[in-house]
Amino acid sequence: MEQVILTYDIDRFTSTLIAAIENNEVIIRDGVAYWKAGLGKSGIIQHIPFKEISISSDSFVQTLGTLQNTIQNTIVATQAVSTGSLMIATIIQTQLLSKKIEVVNKNISEVSQKIDEQNIVFYLNKFSEYLAIVQSLQTILNSDRNHIDVIEFLANNILAESIKSKNNMVSFTKSLIYFVDSNSIQDQNHLILVMKFIQHIMELLPVGMNLEFILSHRLKQEVFSQHLIEDSYQKYSVLLSDYRNYLNKINNKIKYFEVNEKDHQYFNNIKEPAKELIKSDIVKELLEIPAKEKLSYTAFAE
Repeated sequence: MEQVILTYDIDRFTSTLIAAIENNEVIIRDGVAYWKAGLGKSGIIQHIPFKEISISSDSFVQTLGTLQNTIQNTIVATQAVSTGSLMIATIIQTQLLSKKIEVVNKNISEVSQKIDEQNIVFYLNKFSEYLAIVQSLQTILNSDRNHIDVIEFLANNILAESIKSKNNMVSFTKSLIYFVDSNSIQDQNHLILVMKFIQHIMELLPVGMNLEFILSHRLKQEVFSQHLIEDSYQKYSVLLSDYRNYLNKINNKIKYFEVNEKDHQYFNNIKEPAKELIKSDIVKELLEIPAKEKLSYTAFAE
């Protein structure tokens, strides 16, 4: 499926930015290049110019991964610059996220119809609310950054709701993984639906977490935004570890004939997309790198 995404327009980079990249002195955040802290320089180097390109991909994870490939063999393909800002720019300014949310909503509807567990159904509805919040984050971040003060009250309310809803989703997903691991769902079709749902959550949470971080940063909540991304990275890392451990456990039991593969057919439906997510750089780019970055905000650089 043909999709439009964004990449850096390197031809429009200033000589100052190019030199900063070569010297590993730059951090790109929310489409803006800043000087790293501790260099004796501070502020903005350049607002990053973007350009549109078309790619063919049906996978949300693969599409985000393709963004890195579009800048290979260029100056920004070095370790000095992450592609997290590029991923989020694409998510904010294209229909990529909306299309993903449509797929998730369909999956939520299917699970709700098939699973007769009130606790699960309750949190499925909560997750629908979270999807709406993520779309609201996208809408706000897609507006004119120079007029963020006009919608500051709304933006702060959405941010607060997102943080609360995100924490619910992390707890729910952890519980859902344990629920599946306890063999509480016997029907293979039901298991397939629930495992797809878990996979969707695992793919979307890093995006929602980074959107929160970017909005807080744009609202000039500099210290809090850094705390927020560090906390999100820690929470997601634990969740991803739980997910990976469960998948490895089932894979090993099938491999060593400890379980009947026919009773775990659902595993084949989720194995490849799960492996794709775990091997991707999404967590690194959207959570780990910004959690560890330190930039110098004050005084604008020419």
